[in-house]
Amino acid sequence: MDYKLSVIIPTFNAETYLIDAVNSVKNQTFGFENIELILVDDNSTDSTKFIIEDLSNQYINVISIFSEINSGSPSVPRNLGIKKASTNFVMFLDSDDEYCPEMCEVMYNAINDYNSDIVTCKYFRIQNNRIEKITTFCDKYPNIFKLNSIEDSLNFLSLGFPTMIWNKIFRKDFILKNNIEFPIGDFYEDVYFTTKSYLFAENIVILNNFFAYKYKINNNNKSISQAFNKNLVEKQLNGFLDVMKLIENDEKYHFLWNEIIVDMSKIYLYSSSDNDYQKHFLKTMRPYYKKYKLNSKLHTAGLPFNVLINIFIKIFSYSDFLAILISNTYSYFKK
Repeated sequence: MDYKLSVIIPTFNAETYLIDAVNSVKNQTFGFENIELILVDDNSTDSTKFIIEDLSNQYINVISIFSEINSGSPSVPRNLGIKKASTNFVMFLDSDDEYCPEMCEVMYNAINDYNSDIVTCKYFRIQNNRIEKITTFCDKYPNIFKLNSIEDSLNFLSLGFPTMIWNKIFRKDFILKNNIEFPIGDFYEDVYFTTKSYLFAENIVILNNFFAYKYKINNNNKSISQAFNKNLVEKQLNGFLDVMKLIENDEKYHFLWNEIIVDMSKIYLYSSSDNDYQKHFLKTMRPYYKKYKLNSKLHTAGLPFNVLINIFIKIFSYSDFLAILISNTYSYFKK
């Protein structure tokens, strides 16, 4: 059967919420029969594999892929899903989130109507049964606006919201032609994939008033207050370096450093690493900290936070002792 688009869901120990995610795809106004649903399991140890097997037995359009070893990140499952996709339009869904009913229909129509490489929409953030519409600097733009390339609006690339992969639809031949893959073994993989996609895209459409994705914050695995251990921080740091390789040699993208550097600094503050690893982290980040301008303005924060973060970044760039003291003090009061 010929499907119109492919939805890729990477899974790992997702038994408690996978069915809700799948049901949100089954209930699309687009018609589930038009969707190829690809479930890629990263060697779960709970009943996720059995749930996937049952779904693939029930529905001819549910494709199951099982990894024999756990890769440690969503990169391998997503890359496998892209290769397996039989359609030319690819979307992603995290196993603990949901699509709104009209998401696939609207996104598919938009990427065809505008002949785009990428279409992106807005999303809801849901935590403790509280639903929040996420707003960005894009709110001042029309309901639908088009960029011939990312250079039409460089500010667009500097915000965290556009670098998420799950509020988008991608043209598969565009991904393959430009050799765009998720980096294996590192975190920040979604930022890397989307940033590289934006750098190559010749037609980007933003559905500025279409809220279609339900990003559900699970305190077990999505809370930013979790204590990042050394291994997780190392994967984040390596992912950061992957992204920087894409943009650091092009002067016009240097403004993007600020947002990513601040993001990495948050991870550093939230981490529970020992002093030796903290010194390693600071040594790796120091060249970027030193290039961070003291008067930098973050689009995603108000004036008080901008002032504080500029001060902290400068401290991080010059003094390991003070940086470690700040991190340890923050970790103590965070407990």
